[in-house]
Amino acid sequence: MRVIKGLVLLGLAFKVMVLGLWCWDSVAHAERQTKPTDAVAETALVPSDLLARSRGFHDLLDAVRQRGQELDEREQAVKARAAAVDALEKTVAEEVARLEALVGGKGAPATEAAAPAAAGVAADITKIYESMKAEEAAPILDRLDDATATAILGRMKQKQIGAILAAMNRDRAVALTKALAGGS
Repeated sequence: MRVIKGLVLLGLAFKVMVLGLWCWDSVAHAERQTKPTDAVAETALVPSDLLARSRGFHDLLDAVRQRGQELDEREQAVKARAAAVDALEKTVAEEVARLEALVGGKGAPATEAAAPAAAGVAADITKIYESMKAEEAAPILDRLDDATATAILGRMKQKQIGAILAAMNRDRAVALTKALAGGS
């Protein structure tokens, strides 16, 4: 903004300088062309013309100063708007953080509400494995991670668990038995 202001002032100053040189040259040219008959007539013509051009120069200089003041006022207005935008951005960021915290607080009860639904799904999966023959269920449970296999086996009847463990790889059956017993 200051660069633009400087360029505008420089342009106006250049115009003032050109006008001043033009006025000075015009006065000098007028003096050379007019050959007054007496000294009184010469002094009467030149100062009035010079005075008129001097007023134009001062008017232009006043216009440059006024334009500079207008640019200063615009700069202040832009700074005020920028400060208002910064304050608004801060308010929006605080509101977003508050809403995220609010949504985060609602997430825990939603998870607790989903727990019974997950228990229902686990019960359904357990029924599927109970309906299978031990020789069919054992290889599938053998590939599952300990937590999932333990969760499924923990819901089954003891007789069915024994048949599945007997059909499994021995090392895997030992690991799942320890997990079911509560030891690692």
